[in-house]
Amino acid sequence: GECMLKDKKVSERVRSLTLGIIEQERNGETAPQRMLLKNLTKMMIEVSKREVYEPCLEEHFLKHSTDHYRREAGQFFASSTTPDYIRKVFKRLSEESDRVERCLDEATKPKVEMVIKTEMIAAYKQGIIEKENSGCLRMLLDWKVDDMRLLYECLKLIDDIQCMVLVIKDYLLQHGTKFVMDTENNQQPLNIIDGVMQMRDHYTELLQKAFLTDRDGPKPHVDKTFETAITKAFEEIVNKNTRFPEYLSLYVDSKLRKGKTQLPDEEYDAIFDKVLTLFRYLREKDVFEKYYKNHLAKRLLHQKSTSDDAERSFITKLKTEYGYQFTSKLEGMFQDMKLSQEKNEMYKQHCAMADPKPPCEILVQVLTTTWWPLPTTNNITLPPVMEQAAQHFKAFYLRQHNGRKLQYQYNMGNVDVRFRTPSSKMYELNVSTHQMVILMLYNNAKCLSLADILAETSITPQDLKRALFSLCHASSKTHSPLLKKEAGSSEDTTKYTFNADFKSRFIKVKISQMVHKETEDEAKETRSKVDEDRKWQLDAVIVRVMKSRRAMEHRQLVADVIDLLKGRFQPSPDDIKKRIESLIEREYMERSQQSRSKYNYLA
Repeated sequence: GECMLKDKKVSERVRSLTLGIIEQERNGETAPQRMLLKNLTKMMIEVSKREVYEPCLEEHFLKHSTDHYRREAGQFFASSTTPDYIRKVFKRLSEESDRVERCLDEATKPKVEMVIKTEMIAAYKQGIIEKENSGCLRMLLDWKVDDMRLLYECLKLIDDIQCMVLVIKDYLLQHGTKFVMDTENNQQPLNIIDGVMQMRDHYTELLQKAFLTDRDGPKPHVDKTFETAITKAFEEIVNKNTRFPEYLSLYVDSKLRKGKTQLPDEEYDAIFDKVLTLFRYLREKDVFEKYYKNHLAKRLLHQKSTSDDAERSFITKLKTEYGYQFTSKLEGMFQDMKLSQEKNEMYKQHCAMADPKPPCEILVQVLTTTWWPLPTTNNITLPPVMEQAAQHFKAFYLRQHNGRKLQYQYNMGNVDVRFRTPSSKMYELNVSTHQMVILMLYNNAKCLSLADILAETSITPQDLKRALFSLCHASSKTHSPLLKKEAGSSEDTTKYTFNADFKSRFIKVKISQMVHKETEDEAKETRSKVDEDRKWQLDAVIVRVMKSRRAMEHRQLVADVIDLLKGRFQPSPDDIKKRIESLIEREYMERSQQSRSKYNYLA
């Protein structure tokens, strides 16, 4: 049998017959001699796989397959869409696999599969990805997740997914950057955060549905190359807009503050996890912390927080993620609120037995300066009744805490004031401390100029104008204005008259304060405070590293400092260099005499 099959004429006849049957099958024609194919190849393998089957049939089969699929790929690629072409590729792979199992030696299977991968995928890789109206970009624009899964599985066969990764990453970067930098979107910061969260959800779904490795195995998982690319793209997007840390804090504030945007209790965890996902992308986490502290302070002091449990839950998540240092001041603020509540209870009991008693009821939140973002405050002239009450509490507190300093923040308080109209109608107003001080002046006057009010109250001009604005404006839904404004020849001579015809739908009336948006100067001041804090953090980390290493090269010191601070912000090598120079001047360290690029720690 071996000699007969080695005969040139016989082997050519067998080969021609075999390849003819295969060609018929590939063209979708009925092959009546199909069983003959199986018998011929079986006979060749039994005689000698290495000396008969491989040289007489397999080599020619693979060459014939290469020519066939090269020709077919060219024709079909030109006339089909990318998804249809890929389905054709998978169909051909399945057919060849089936043919080998039926008629050929199993060792031929990876070889013929490699022919298809080379001729139909590798040769057209770029075209498959970039094909107009059906390639990867069109799939993204139309969000065809199943088609992207097909494309990924196709390219995975040749272990070359990098081109597809780049297309998806670039598209996400372009789309995301345009969204966060859009001027109109920046007028609505919460929409930016919502939009980026939705974008992130979309791409998480894409990763889980389209880019799974070991899809049919026991533990399918997201392809790390795609996961890393998507993460890096979102990191770039989030850090493109320098105000993103502020917007993210505003978003959390909107969900934890009483009002239309607050959440049902069961939704907090899901939203907090989404916020933390974006928070992880931030390079300037300390800027977020600065704004978050401001927003939390306002919620706590004005009793605007929807839930203490939700507040603590978010802080716990931050603490778990970034450690105690990041949240210690936030936790301190809650501690102050709890201690203040206890202190007010004690003061209430003290007042019940005190002689003389305070002229009015007062509740004081005692805040630790280092924990709270307290604005600079100016002393103002309080009405005598309020001044006496404030001093009464101060005396009580300092008797218990000798050596402490207590300074009232008049620009942060609020007051309940009762007043009677000329028609004897009684109202109870909830106003800011500044507004209360202004209103109390009208017990002895009907009309006052701006200059008069400034002189009588000592409130700063900026705060005074803000307080007067709210008092002069009505709420169309609930009440008329408390003061009427009459323009004078100059700003100082502008007259403010008490509105004797004040009316309200309710007995209890809250006079809203003018919404104060952060000005450009205030944003610069916030940034300046962040930069100042960074200097101290840089100094502390440099000293800590040098203390443990004693001597160190400049390059290594810079690398270690960046690594230690990356959880809060990313210092530039220039910033680190400036702090090193400052520490050398202050004799915490010195340059080595052997090398200018080496430092020694000075105990």
